[in-house]
Amino acid sequence: MAQENTFKLLTQCVQLDVSALDWQDAIRKACHPLVDGGFVKDGYSEDVISREMQWATGLPTTPAGVAIPHALKPDNVVDEQIAACRLASPVKFAQSGGSAQDEAIDVSLLFILALKDSQAQLHLLQKLMIAISDEAMLTALLRASAPSDFSNIFNSAASAT
Repeated sequence: MAQENTFKLLTQCVQLDVSALDWQDAIRKACHPLVDGGFVKDGYSEDVISREMQWATGLPTTPAGVAIPHALKPDNVVDEQIAACRLASPVKFAQSGGSAQDEAIDVSLLFILALKDSQAQLHLLQKLMIAISDEAMLTALLRASAPSDFSNIFNSAASAT
C-alpha cells in the first residue's frame, strides 16, 4: 500500500478537549469524525470497543497516557483514515499487554485507526509508537490550541519516523 508511508492525520479528524464519561464513551466520540466524514460505517465504534475489550491499547506514556484503539475487522472501513481525540479530562483504559491486576492508564489522547490492510496497520502502529514515545511531541499535542495545530505537530513527528 503506497499510502502507508505518506499517511497524514487530517485536521477534520482531530477533536480537542472532548468530555467523556469512560473509555467506551471516549472511543465513540473519537470515532465521530470518521463516521461523519464517511471514512467508516456506523457500526465502526462498536467494533473498536469490542476489540478494546479483548486487547487493551492504553499506553503509560509521559506526560499523558495514550490509547490507540482500532477495529477487529476491516469490514466497517470505507476509506482508510486516522482520528485523534484529546480529552478534556483523562479516562481509564486497560493497559496494553497488561493483565487484570495491572493498574489502568489515565488516557488523555486517543488515536483511532481505521485501516483495511493489516500490513498498513502494523506500519502505522510502528510509526505511532515512535512518535508517541517523544515526550516533547506529546506535550505539544496536549498544548495545541486548534485541530490544525494538532495535525501539523502530529504529521511532522510521524513523517520524521
